Amino acid sequence: MQRVSSQLTIVLRIALPTIWLTTILSLVFLLALAVQGKAGIFGNPFIWVGLVLILGSGIALIKFLFWRLYRVDIDDQYIYVSNYFKTYRYTFADVEGIRDSKIVSGRIFCIHLKAKGSFGQHLYFLASRVLWLDVLASNPQVRNLLREENDTPSS
Repeated sequence: MQRVSSQLTIVLRIALPTIWLTTILSLVFLLALAVQGKAGIFGNPFIWVGLVLILGSGIALIKFLFWRLYRVDIDDQYIYVSNYFKTYRYTFADVEGIRDSKIVSGRIFCIHLKAKGSFGQHLYFLASRVLWLDVLASNPQVRNLLREENDTPSS
């Protein structure tokens, strides 16, 4: 089994959201303690709206960009997909195709499953360039699954 996804995946999926959420919530808590009974800053609805917008936009950014990335390992029979808590394996027959995303060409790929899996039907991963090229060179089944964006899925 060979890892295909970049080591940056764990930073983007686990570390960054944890650090961001802890920092933002700590700042809000400390700010509330610092101005308690003095300035009435939290009585101003504009402050609350601003804090909710900062918190909401950060959570949305994390959910739609980083939380979608999975760790992917590949061997000659299976593709292993992990969210760092659970790992599921899929046979190559379960995979409709692997497509290069439009977001960051050559780095972010999407595995399209024929049926919905445990993490959904579309599984995104941030590929390590060197490891991805090694897998493509050594595994013809993965090369056969690689599709271009304008290719139509096979039935």
